[in-house]
Amino acid sequence: MPLELRLAAVIHLLSSSALRGATFHKTEALRAHLRCVADEDGLNPYLRSTLQEVLGGWEAVHCHPASVPVDCYPLAAPGCQTH
Repeated sequence: MPLELRLAAVIHLLSSSALRGATFHKTEALRAHLRCVADEDGLNPYLRSTLQEVLGGWEAVHCHPASVPVDCYPLAAPGCQTH
C-alpha cells in the first residue's frame, strides 16, 4: 500500500478512535498501519521517531475483542466549547 494511503488510514483510525472510542479491531488496524509506515525506507527520521512513539502508546492499549464503538458526546464538539 502506498505511504500516502497508509498515513490516511492512520489519521482516519486516530480520528475515529478519538470521536467514538477505541475498539479491538480499530486498535489492531492502527498498530499494523503504524508499523508499516515506521518501517518505510527513506522516511524522515523525525517522522519515524514520532510514529514509533505513537505506536508505543497504542501497543499499551488493550481492548476487549468484542468491544464496539459508542455514540457519545466528545468533550469538544463543533460549535461547543468547554473550559
